[in-house]
Amino acid sequence: MGEKRKIRVACVISGGKDGLYAFSRVRKAGSPYEVISLLNLYVDGDGVSFHQYHRKLVAMQARAIGLPLIQRKVVQQYDDQKRFESQLLRIMRSLKRSGIDGVVFGYILEGDYQDELLHRVCAKADIELILPNYKEDSREVLEGIIRSGIRAMVSAVDPGKLSDKWLGRTIDGLFVSAMSEENIDPCGDAGEYHSFVLDAPFFSERLVRNGEPLEIYDTETSLDGEVFRQRNLRLDGLVSVRKR
Repeated sequence: MGEKRKIRVACVISGGKDGLYAFSRVRKAGSPYEVISLLNLYVDGDGVSFHQYHRKLVAMQARAIGLPLIQRKVVQQYDDQKRFESQLLRIMRSLKRSGIDGVVFGYILEGDYQDELLHRVCAKADIELILPNYKEDSREVLEGIIRSGIRAMVSAVDPGKLSDKWLGRTIDGLFVSAMSEENIDPCGDAGEYHSFVLDAPFFSERLVRNGEPLEIYDTETSLDGEVFRQRNLRLDGLVSVRKR
């Protein structure tokens, strides 16, 4: 008998640590999945959804991984949740029609709106939802990310929860301990911080700064009348360097 065909999947990446860690987990030896492509969602201005850095940086990561990247424009979820869900459903159905059987997200939390949204949309699209990090302890996920060799930096913070001193900080073992002392969810699942991956064992290139000073800028989003502020690093100056 021939070898059983692997389940063809697309992996959703934002450029941050959780999605790329999920990617690394589904591609391990013995996995029933075959990652065919990467998927990235971006909003007006070419910023990555839920992040602020430019989608071209995610394209640089995809090139370093060596897989095709699908980038799709969506409305900012906080601005119009119904329209976002409709757009996400169309994207999932398009993946299904292209021969992709499942979609991988790096999502961790159980029972919140985002969790329910992903399950609802994938069920409607008849595409398998794969969540390698789902329902795991946040600290254990972060420690797994670090052990896997994924090297990420803090790219944004909620100024009400973390100060600017964390911007640009490498996410390592010392960072895990510091987040415990700050009483912050280790993976930033309450929006305390966002990350950007600079290097990983599955990258053929690493991303580095070009020597320019790091610029900090502010953004705001609102949901149901509540304003969410974010302090961000401008990462446009990152460049790719081939690994030896």
